Amino acid sequence: MTEFVLSEYLSKFQTSDKNSFSPVENTSRELNVVIEKLAVSPEQIDTEDETLESLLDLCQGFPHLTDKLQIQLSYLVSSSCKILANDIQNILTGTTNYNDTIELIPEWKRHLEEYGYLIHTLLFFLKEDIHKTASRSSNLNRGRKATSGNVENHVVEKFKSSCNQILQLCETIISILNINFNRIFQTTVENDLFIGLFTRPLFSLVEVEAAIKVPALKHSITTIIALSVRNHGQSSSTQNAILTNLTYFSHLSNFSAELLMVLSAEYTYPQLTEDILKDISNRVFNAKDSTGPKSISGFLIKLSSLLPVVMLRQMSSLIKLLNNSSITLRCSIVEACGNIVVNLAKDGESFIHYKQQIGVLIELLEERFQDSNPYVRTKAIQGCLRIIDLNVKLNEKRGSITTLAVRSLQDRSSLVRRNATKLLSKLLLKHPFNLIHGSQLRLSDWKMYLSVAEETLAKLLGEDNPTDSILGDSESIHGTDDISRIEEEATEVNSTNGDSILKARLMVSYYKDALEFIESLHRGVDLISDLLFSRNRNEVLEAMDFLVLCDAYDLDPSENGIKKMLHLVWVKGTNDEGTSISTHLIYCYKQLFLTAPDGVSTKERSGYVAKNLINLTVGASVADLASLEKLLGMMYQDNLIDENIIRVLWAIYNSTLKKDVAGRFTKDQLHGSIIVLSMLALENHEIITKGLDSLLNIGLGDIGNKDLILCKYSCIAIERMVPKKQMTIQSAISEAQEEIAVKKLYKRIVNNTKDLAFYPMCEQAINALFTISSKPDVVGSDLIREKTMMTFGKPESGEDSMMVDTDSRVVSLSQLLFIVGQIAIKTLVYLEKCEADFKKRKIQAEIQKGKQKDNEVNTTTDSISKDKELEMIGDTNEDDFTDAIQFIKETELLYGENSLFKKFCPIIEEIVSNSTRFNDVMLQRTATLCMEKLMCISSKYCEKNLPLLITVMEKSPDPIVRSNAVLGLGDVAVCFNNLVDENTDYLYRRLHDENLMVQRTCLMTVTFLILAGQVKVKGQLAEMAKCLENPDQGISDMCRLFFTELATKDNAIYNGFIDIFSNLSSDKMLKQDGFKKIIRFLLSFIEKERHQKQLCDKLCSRLKKCTTQEQWDDVAFVLNSMPYKNENITAILGEGFKLVAARG
Repeated sequence: MTEFVLSEYLSKFQTSDKNSFSPVENTSRELNVVIEKLAVSPEQIDTEDETLESLLDLCQGFPHLTDKLQIQLSYLVSSSCKILANDIQNILTGTTNYNDTIELIPEWKRHLEEYGYLIHTLLFFLKEDIHKTASRSSNLNRGRKATSGNVENHVVEKFKSSCNQILQLCETIISILNINFNRIFQTTVENDLFIGLFTRPLFSLVEVEAAIKVPALKHSITTIIALSVRNHGQSSSTQNAILTNLTYFSHLSNFSAELLMVLSAEYTYPQLTEDILKDISNRVFNAKDSTGPKSISGFLIKLSSLLPVVMLRQMSSLIKLLNNSSITLRCSIVEACGNIVVNLAKDGESFIHYKQQIGVLIELLEERFQDSNPYVRTKAIQGCLRIIDLNVKLNEKRGSITTLAVRSLQDRSSLVRRNATKLLSKLLLKHPFNLIHGSQLRLSDWKMYLSVAEETLAKLLGEDNPTDSILGDSESIHGTDDISRIEEEATEVNSTNGDSILKARLMVSYYKDALEFIESLHRGVDLISDLLFSRNRNEVLEAMDFLVLCDAYDLDPSENGIKKMLHLVWVKGTNDEGTSISTHLIYCYKQLFLTAPDGVSTKERSGYVAKNLINLTVGASVADLASLEKLLGMMYQDNLIDENIIRVLWAIYNSTLKKDVAGRFTKDQLHGSIIVLSMLALENHEIITKGLDSLLNIGLGDIGNKDLILCKYSCIAIERMVPKKQMTIQSAISEAQEEIAVKKLYKRIVNNTKDLAFYPMCEQAINALFTISSKPDVVGSDLIREKTMMTFGKPESGEDSMMVDTDSRVVSLSQLLFIVGQIAIKTLVYLEKCEADFKKRKIQAEIQKGKQKDNEVNTTTDSISKDKELEMIGDTNEDDFTDAIQFIKETELLYGENSLFKKFCPIIEEIVSNSTRFNDVMLQRTATLCMEKLMCISSKYCEKNLPLLITVMEKSPDPIVRSNAVLGLGDVAVCFNNLVDENTDYLYRRLHDENLMVQRTCLMTVTFLILAGQVKVKGQLAEMAKCLENPDQGISDMCRLFFTELATKDNAIYNGFIDIFSNLSSDKMLKQDGFKKIIRFLLSFIEKERHQKQLCDKLCSRLKKCTTQEQWDDVAFVLNSMPYKNENITAILGEGFKLVAARG
């Protein structure tokens, strides 16, 4: 019998080319012969040399066998070896005398090595088969369903077959590893060599991701490795194998962690886990290596969930990784800290036992809130989020976490801010101050509770000033040490009164902690309100949900945040999950204002919702009302506002006529009812049509005469009876109703009053008049004539007559000029509607003619006359009609012989140009406004008075006049672009007006003109950019929105960047910090690498022309801030700095 030397055979197999093994001839016969031999006894493997040689040849030629023979061979080897292993195990366990088995040991050792080598060979080839089939099969690696092709089915079957064979071999290996090898293998080298026959190919097998996705196979491999470590001293080799696999194979992170968990939990061998963690903590990773840190990170995260206690013992070593440059590793340590705390805190006993260590880990998370990388900061926040979600007492840490979360809301990263918002939401939901007074957190209530508690404590202590004997204002109880101290102090005061004092002190501390928490949340609400207009849509949605939650807990600042939220109705776009901002806004407002308490009737619900909608209008600005109008329209379309609510709104409006009900509602609520109704009328004009009588009797009646604000909104409602697309109101109301409405509007307009609310009311009344009247031009002329007579006419003589004082005449003149200007602009709109109506009817006439040619039928007399009318329209040239309208606007309205407006032009110009003589404030305002409106009618009149308007805009001492002049110049720019184009510099100057209102008005005007393409942007964008550093937050935010929108239009910021930079750099009034902030903000919009390169080239050429250090510094700052970098730029910057330094 030839001696079998395992090391020689193994070395030869490992070094030889596996394809060099020749196939066995007549394999079926050879295999059957071996089966017959081993069927007698597995020990027959080497009784004859031919048997072992045949087995070796068959195993080494395994790839050349058919699938059927492969299965037979692997079964033969596994079953025979398993029988042998069981026999050896039975003999060893059944024999207590070592001498009885000493003669059998050499034979056992030889047989085990022979079978072990055969198993090693089979495992190698089966592993290769699995690797090939896994790489070929898309459904295995990618989780797709198997295709119907024969090739794919064959691959799947081959994979399954190989896995089953390996499973058989693994069962045999487990039986072998259950043997005590101390008697069989005398040296460690022999033992390690034998165990390595199994572990090495298995560690190689797990490199194939598909293999460890088979649960049975994964379990068997885990068991084999665990047995080899615990029973056979393979800890060191297993450690090396695991670390090697983690370095190169990311999919083995979870497998390695689960393996160590089994080893620690089931086989009570945590030493290997600790050794691996120590090794990882001392590793130094290459900066360019991404796979290693990623895989190690996944391993640490998984292990922290599976073995929190073991990992906790090694955290002192692992913390070193927080100093590593790898972001992934730092993230994994931070996440692991959170996992350990969460898993330990789930069990009450372990939480108490490890309370001190948990506190240290939480402090570690708090430190990482200030990490240099946003992803690490985010992981720290997420860790705290999971901890706060636990039902454990963490009062001593809750305050510090809340403070850190609020501070993180100012982070530069939107990811950090978004998670900080989530953390604050969780802190609010899980707050511990709901045991005594409920969950509401109104600040004023809790201050009252604290005051009462302090008074109670003062009485118990017998002192006048409670704050002297209580914890200081900034002091509160956060731990058991503080509580013990208070207990000692309480017992020292009076043993009989000690319990009461202790309770009172604890109550004071409880309320102080609550107030500290509420005040932190208030700061957070203010910061989150500013995040509503973030460019990150996910962040916006989180902010919206947080504000809704704050409202539920009665936090005071949430009201302002919810008002700000209203403006999101104009924001377009969705988040990563496809949720629309406007859709989510509707959902939030539905929760806040359209959801009635449970158990109320339909009538009570309608009243509740109606009052909520009305309250939204109370104290609202013009911008708030515009956004609310858009939102209510969308809600009405979604059927969230039904007829019952509308009836309640009308009932509130009509309550002004009922003396017994009128006192129930304030003026603001009455105004709000008609405001909401007029908003809803944009979606359904019949809402107003049904209540027209109420509008005429209340809004345009005696009540409206006394309350001009109610009258104004009633006029808006009347105007909205006509859908925007409809030209006339004839189908909506009768001629009688039209006549009544026109008379009442007429009366309101000509009414003389000193109430300044007249002007907005008058504007809306004229708008309504031109909308509902069938002859608005005639009514408008009558209005102007009557108001003129009221202003300039002499009063009739009589007993009761008296001279009209000068003040009344000035007020009347102001109102007259306002009426003239508004009627002028509405006449212009009316002419444009007539032109549009003509074009529409002409198209209909042409369509009708085509139908008549196709259908030659007899027509009645009525139809003939109608055809003649259509024929007249059809014969009129469209251009001729347009020219006629243009002629009327340019010549007739302001320069015609019978023009009413013509008579007012000299008066207006005289008043505007002589502000010292006509020094009444309202007269100057209305005259300027009237002139601006007349300028929009005729280019001839506009050109004549443009210098006067610019002078007023520059020199008027009244900021409202200057603001109106800015708006007027903007309107003129839209009407007559060529006239204003050369004078835009005057407009941009108002961006830096001394008055904030003028600045804001100018910024909005210029924003519209630029984005709408009405003016050409030359070098003035720098003036806009300076507004980014405006002290007023509203102007700064508006300017940011402007540049954000401008960036979407044909590379506008890239094209104008050099001009902006030049102007900003040369502006000595602009601070250096402000300059840098503006440049950074603008560079964020230049994202294309081609544009960045071109800008760098232009700026590099400028460096050579710099004459001062300041110029060079500005250019260098832009180049350093640019994402694009190359060696040439770095070299030029270095040389340029030295050159400038030498000059100095």
